[in-house]
This record gives sequence, structure tokens and C-alpha cells, in this order.
Amino acid sequence: MKGSTLQLPMLPLLAAFVAGLIAEWLFEVPMAAAIICGLACYIFAIVGRRATHIALLLAFLFTGILFAQLDRPTNLPTLETHLTLELSIDEPPTDRGRYQSSSARIDRFRTSDGEWHTCNRRVLIWADNDSQITMGERVCLSATIRPIADTANSYSRLMEARGYIGRISIGSATPIVALGKTSSLRIASLRLQQTVFQRLHSTALEGDQLALCAAMTTGRRSEMSAALRESYARSGAAHLLAVSGLHVAIILMLANLLLRWVVLFERGHRLLDIVVLVAVWLFAAATGMAASVVRATLMFSALQLSHSIGGSYRSGNILAAVAMVMLAIEPSLLRDVSFQFSFVAVAAILYWAVPLQRAMRTRSSVVNFLIANIVVGFAASLATMPLMSFWFGRVSLIGVALNPLVILLAYAIITFSLAAIFLPTSWTWVAKIAGAAAEMMNRSVAVAAEMRGATIDFQLDWWAIPIFYAVAIAITELIRYVARKKSLSLQKHQFKRRM
Repeated sequence: MKGSTLQLPMLPLLAAFVAGLIAEWLFEVPMAAAIICGLACYIFAIVGRRATHIALLLAFLFTGILFAQLDRPTNLPTLETHLTLELSIDEPPTDRGRYQSSSARIDRFRTSDGEWHTCNRRVLIWADNDSQITMGERVCLSATIRPIADTANSYSRLMEARGYIGRISIGSATPIVALGKTSSLRIASLRLQQTVFQRLHSTALEGDQLALCAAMTTGRRSEMSAALRESYARSGAAHLLAVSGLHVAIILMLANLLLRWVVLFERGHRLLDIVVLVAVWLFAAATGMAASVVRATLMFSALQLSHSIGGSYRSGNILAAVAMVMLAIEPSLLRDVSFQFSFVAVAAILYWAVPLQRAMRTRSSVVNFLIANIVVGFAASLATMPLMSFWFGRVSLIGVALNPLVILLAYAIITFSLAAIFLPTSWTWVAKIAGAAAEMMNRSVAVAAEMRGATIDFQLDWWAIPIFYAVAIAITELIRYVARKKSLSLQKHQFKRRM
């Protein structure tokens, strides 16, 4: 079966590893059993002569079980209990009107018996506007960790997957003891994000145009109104507001296009890869190094390198390998909606959009560009629809048709917003083009959100998601198999006629 997913050796291994993670979460397999069975399967896969592929898959399944066990949280603080907390505030406070919000990592906590416990979980912070909380500070305070309020249960699941255990409230009368400053790559990137945003704010952009451009180029969404956010959610275009795979892909394409002249130098193709990767990671840093951005940047960095290595199926293998490494480091990512959306969208583009785009290629580069955007938009939208239903209890029907248009506009918004940041502010026409594209997108999204039947409320069970993708892949492979049989039959018929 040439050309099938079976030629992607990392894909079944990734599936086995993921199955192991899920099996541990559901059944809590004893660690000793996972180690013994895993070692036995690895040994059989190495020295055995038959069924070695099955043994290797089982070995990766037990490896997934073991990694999930090692990721089990320990020393978790008890909710609804008054505790003394040592926190590292690693997010700038956002003004919410009557209060400000932020987040922090729990370094240590002390229980009522006076004993200190280390902890690597996070909390959301709701603080009065008079409270003095600053990004990059370590503080000690007394507070009660409460559950994350969520009527639909999807938001709390999302935050739990990202390491949050609850929220704390800080009043103006809450005693806060400063423990000093803390530094990290995340905090440095957030400061860079603030600098880039201030530069964008100094241009001719304003209002909802500035809010959208800032969200798509710096990852800062605090300027967006609640009504604008709801329009994007109802129209199925909310993914544009969070810097992730689409935005990194646009930066990757722009960098390859603008730096194509680098190949004129000696070993230019390798130099191009290096320069492009530097540009992509600088963009990730300027957007605050959010986890979703880092994951998308890792994936596309691997794909950029895969083009230099060559091979028809290297991209899919590298994507699966990167996903496995990321899950081995942090197994809880599997339950993170942004990881799921990023991986599924990129995989759908490689598996469905790229072959379809090649089949529809024309002699016109402009037509090819339009076809590519339409195909990519459809593939990513349809592939992520089950995840949208599971996490948010709604499916955007209009989003499938809207995505090709907003993706085209996203190219213009990101390109000219970045140009406005780097070019002199006197070049107001650059910012005006970005603003015009943002205005067109905002209006298109608002119109789509108001359409009758734009979204339907439907909650998909978790077990139905792998079944959906398995059926979709099986149908695709069957279609490709039939197409190859017809192609071979046609070639044989033509050969006989020539004879």
C-alpha cells in the first residue's frame, strides 16, 4: 500500500503511546506491571523474528502508561482550605474593570500543621485594583484556593490540563510579603510582547482594528471587547484570536518568501533554514512564549527542517515524532485543547490538504495560492470540528465556509501589522492597510455570527473522537487505494495499446 499511512512508522507508535496514556488515566495500571511488560515487549521486538511490529507497538503502549504514571501530581494543596502560599507571578495583570486578573506558579504551600510542601501547579489570580501584583515577583500570602468556576465544565477541564488547580482572590487588605524577583524565559518574552504591543499601539491603528491586529501579532487579547470575542466564537473563527499554528505557518511562509535570496550564498539552503527558524522563534518570543505558540513553533520548525531532508513522508513522521516527544515531557498536554487543535490541524493539512492541493495545481501561481488557502481552510476546519464539539459543546457550520476568507485576510493583517511595527510610524499607509483588513475581517465575522444556523449546540463524547478520525482515515485510504488501482489499470491498458 504505497502512499498510505502505513508508511509513516512514527504514526502507529504515537498512537500506541497515546493509547498508553489514556489507559493509565482510565484504569491506573500498576507501575511494576507496566515496567515488566514494557521491557519484555522491547526485548521481544529486538530479538524476536515474528510479530516484532506488534511487540514494538505494545512496548510503546506500556511506555505511555509509565510516563502517565510518572506525571501523576503529588503534594497538591487542598481546595477550600486556608493556606500560606509562595507564588511566582508570571503573567502581567489584566484590567477587568472592577478587578484585575493574572496567574502564578505555586512554589510552596504551608498547611495548618506548619509543614511546607513543594508544588509545581498553577493558580488563577483575581485581585482588587488596589492590590499590588507585578509580573516577575515572588510573593508570600495567605489565601484559599477555590475551584475554577465553570458552568459548562469545559473551561475547568482546559485549565486543569494546563496545570491550574484553582483560583485565589486577593483583596486590598490581604497582607502580601515580597520575596524578591524571579526571572524566566516566559517573563522575558512577556516583556518583549509588551514592547511590541506599545509599538503597535503608537501606529494609526485604533479601536477594534487595533484589538484584532494586536491579538494576531502579539498574542495580547486584553484589548478585545466581549462582543467581539463572542462574534468570533459563534462564527467559528475564534482560533484566529489565539496565536497558534496558523499564525506561525504564516510567519514561516513569509520568512521563506522574503529570505529566499539567502539560497544564493554557499550552502544557502541550510542557511535559509537557520534564518527562517530564527525569525519564527523571534515571533514566538514576541507573542509571550505561550505554550500553544511554543508547541506550534516546534512543529513547524521540524517541518521546515524536513523539507531539507527530503522524502515524501518525512513531514508526517517528524510531526508524529515531535508530538511524541512533547507528550513524553508533559503527558497532560494530551488533554490540552490547544495541543489537540494544533496537532490535528497540522496533521489534516499534511494528510488531506497537501495531496488535494497538488492534484488541483494549475499554471497560475495566484490561482494556486487561492486554492491552497481554500483547501487548507476546509481541511483544518473539518478536522477540528469534533474537538470543537467536545470542548465547547457547539459546532460552527458557517466557520467551514468562512475560514478560507479569514485566512486570506489573516495573511494581510499579520504581514502589514508586522511591517507597521518595524517601519517608521510616519508610514501611516502600512498601518491603514492592516486596519482595513482587520475591519473587513471583523465585519465578515459579525455578519456570519448573526446568520441563522451559524452554530449548532452538540456535545460529542470523548470516545467518539478517535472513532471519527479512524473512519475518516479509513475512507481516505480506501479512496486512494481505488484511485491507485484505476491508475495502474489505465497504465496497463495504454501499454497494451502501444504494443
